Amino acid sequence: MTMQVGPTAVPERLWMSMIARAVPALIIAAVITFSQDHSAAFGFITFGAFALASGVLIGFEAVGFKDHPPRALTCARAVVSALAGGFALFMGTAETEHATAAAFIATVATWALGTGALELISARVGRATKFFSREVLITGAVTVLLGLLVAIIPPDLRVDYGGIEQVEGTLTASVQTVGYVGAYLAVLGVLLVIEGITLRGILADAPAAKPELTKKA
Repeated sequence: MTMQVGPTAVPERLWMSMIARAVPALIIAAVITFSQDHSAAFGFITFGAFALASGVLIGFEAVGFKDHPPRALTCARAVVSALAGGFALFMGTAETEHATAAAFIATVATWALGTGALELISARVGRATKFFSREVLITGAVTVLLGLLVAIIPPDLRVDYGGIEQVEGTLTASVQTVGYVGAYLAVLGVLLVIEGITLRGILADAPAAKPELTKKA
């Protein structure tokens, strides 16, 4: 069922899916934040876990929620995320020599630009409603920004640094990319929680609104 609230018509359980999608994003963001291992292999594993979980959840959302707007593009996002997640997990766990910083950058950038573009298109086509369009427009823009930032990182980046407290370290391409992914996941998780709570509030504040069955997308 969909709930009609003024100009906003969305599946009633969409807010639950938003909260569910925020969980893996926030968990992986915390794992990255508190881990000192920012190697390419670690990045593949953490990004892969998020992308695969996200793909599965988005797939259930698109297939399980009647009249999901727009269903085809949402399914495409689910497939791309699931495939990227499976590939990344393979690269991170297979201990292959191909699990390099360059490969990690290419994987994240391709996923982010692809899924971000699909979200931006979803906000403008089909039967996307006002609320749904705003949600995917924001998250899509943030995802595309991640792709652009990661794509310009030199794969051979290596900068030694030290501070006032003589704490020494090295900034590499994998360290920077993993850092960007962690920051993105934290922002994405917070955005999804806010959007989910907002939608739940909209539906709760409309007791007079009756659920309506609409035509299939």
